[in-house]
Amino acid sequence: MISAMTLILGVALTMVVLHKTRAPLLLGLTALLLSLLGCTSTNYGDDQFQLRMATHGKDIMWMPTKVETTHEMLTLAGVRSTDILYDLGSGDGVIPIEAAKLYGVRAYGIEYNPNLVALSIRNAQRAKVHNLVNFKQGDIFVEDFSQATVLTLFLGESLNTRLMPTILKMKPGTRVVSNTFRMESWIADREIKTRPGETIYLWIVPANIDGLWVMSGLPKGDTANLVIRQKKQLFDGSIDTSMMSHARRTIYFEDGRITGQHIEFAFKDSQNSYIFKGQMSAGQLTGILNNDPKLPVIANRPRR
Repeated sequence: MISAMTLILGVALTMVVLHKTRAPLLLGLTALLLSLLGCTSTNYGDDQFQLRMATHGKDIMWMPTKVETTHEMLTLAGVRSTDILYDLGSGDGVIPIEAAKLYGVRAYGIEYNPNLVALSIRNAQRAKVHNLVNFKQGDIFVEDFSQATVLTLFLGESLNTRLMPTILKMKPGTRVVSNTFRMESWIADREIKTRPGETIYLWIVPANIDGLWVMSGLPKGDTANLVIRQKKQLFDGSIDTSMMSHARRTIYFEDGRITGQHIEFAFKDSQNSYIFKGQMSAGQLTGILNNDPKLPVIANRPRR
């Protein structure tokens, strides 16, 4: 194992050379250094497999997730006993094992390195959660994890971004938590600093509401064409309606948000302001205006 001083010198030289390059690369190097320094004196293996730091996998080298960070990731995700958790690149199995220990949740790990898979199985047996935890040797870009309600990652931004199209097709409301690394173009719903000094990010998979809807139940009994332009969990759009008058008009709105299946956006006509709060269910948007149950609104996709 390389020494901490060697790491410091190596990363310092790299930062000097890359001083004028992109800031995210420097941040990534810094995060890597901190992770290595925080774990250089810890043995994450056992008597059958002496685990080496930065063990190479298919796409990245393996770094251990600290137990303290694991606990904060699970808390941020709001894990419950009814969840199904998948950890991609599960390494020594710490996240699925801790999830099973703390919440009694069914948890799965997908790991490319067969030695790490075998170690994870032994670790689960030692923790007495082997009845709740399963580990599989496989490629995270091939294996099916679509049943997850909680997905955990410690992979690197490029791999997170490669996974993003698959994640966005998962069931709305699925919570995705990443240690240290973001996903390009997908703003996190929440991010926090952990006690060990790392950053973790939470995304909630949004329902797909992009496109044209026909709204009914608006004031004065108006019917409107609602056009939504969705950008992950954020959206803007327009409402084409007579809206309390006989003159047709188009109202534009911004800063809408969808959290799982829950939707909220504000709009304003020439006289009044409205806030729509509702949800998507069975392909339909249902909700109320201004928190008034007497103002129910329904939107459906137009018939083809």
